[in-house]
Amino acid sequence: MAKLRAFVRLDFVTIKPYFTAKNMLIYIAVAVYMAIMSKSIISSIGIGLMLATMNIGYPFALGEKCNIDALYATLGADRKTVVKGRYLFSLLLNVCAIVFVTAFSLIVLAATSSFGGFEGLLAESLGASLALSTLFIFVQSIQIPIFFKFGYAKAKILSILPYFLLSAFVAFFALNVQGSGMPRLHVFVQSFLSNGHVVVAAIVALLVAAVFVSYRLSLAFYSKREF
Repeated sequence: MAKLRAFVRLDFVTIKPYFTAKNMLIYIAVAVYMAIMSKSIISSIGIGLMLATMNIGYPFALGEKCNIDALYATLGADRKTVVKGRYLFSLLLNVCAIVFVTAFSLIVLAATSSFGGFEGLLAESLGASLALSTLFIFVQSIQIPIFFKFGYAKAKILSILPYFLLSAFVAFFALNVQGSGMPRLHVFVQSFLSNGHVVVAAIVALLVAAVFVSYRLSLAFYSKREF
């Protein structure tokens, strides 16, 4: 456990230079602007998740550039610890990014009286936030094994592929549900969405399965790499 904590701290130290004051101000400004325009924190949460997704590859990049992967073995960190640490780092990065941009957005919304009430704002945002988190975590679950398989330099282009696949799936799903192309799918979705607890349980189960499969693939790929 101590080695795992040390590894996660090392990853956060690794990405620290990328979070300059200028970059942070830009992220905050965009999140606050979107929150004011939409009078909601949903867009801010989306920006936080996007920020995390954009930065999960940096530890891979530095590890490849400075041959840190070979150093991990020298320091006694086995490959399973490296993979577990990278996933834990990604989870914490998501949480930190969401909390960071959402906190500023809530302060500005409260100061400008741009929403009716704090409880109402959170209730309205819960479903959309869950959907956004699901989409971004799926993207990250695809990206991380790609980085472990090929390394950052080779996987840089491939890591964009999940965005296109996800966009195509969402577009296909939306068109067929709203249109008359697949009436059975439309009926199924309407029935599914009418049961909120079933939706939440299904989403959580899918996320757990996606992350588990992603982790197993990453461990298999990383175990075969030579440094």
